[in-house]
Amino acid sequence: MHSNTYISQQHFALESGKSLPAVKIAYCTYGTLNAQKDNAIYVCHALTANADVADWGPCTVGPGLIFDTDKYFVVCANVLGSCYGTTGPLTVNPDTGAPYGKDFPLLTIRDLVNAHRLLAAHLQLSSIHLLCGGSMGGQQAQ
Repeated sequence: MHSNTYISQQHFALESGKSLPAVKIAYCTYGTLNAQKDNAIYVCHALTANADVADWGPCTVGPGLIFDTDKYFVVCANVLGSCYGTTGPLTVNPDTGAPYGKDFPLLTIRDLVNAHRLLAAHLQLSSIHLLCGGSMGGQQAQ
């Protein structure tokens, strides 16, 4: 497993009409992306989980397992607004110099999906072999 962080310095438009001046996305990967960049499995976690699939889904990711890392490049990103390293209420608001706290904008599932799309573009995934998730992750995968 590799823990990573992607930071986009571009304004990130939200469905509410507000925007974030930059977005940081914490994510984990397992396995190797092939030359065609089409062997990705993208896992969207539930509300309370983190990006380490092996942490909350033991026996699901690894050689010969459901998310077989001998065949697939598995990606799981912390959702926007999470407390696991992706931009959220604890992030410093550049306008105030203090954490957003209660002033962090409300998010929709579409906002979370757009953050996943931003990461997929950064990773240059040409296609996603499987997109899956449970609970809130399932809403994002739909």
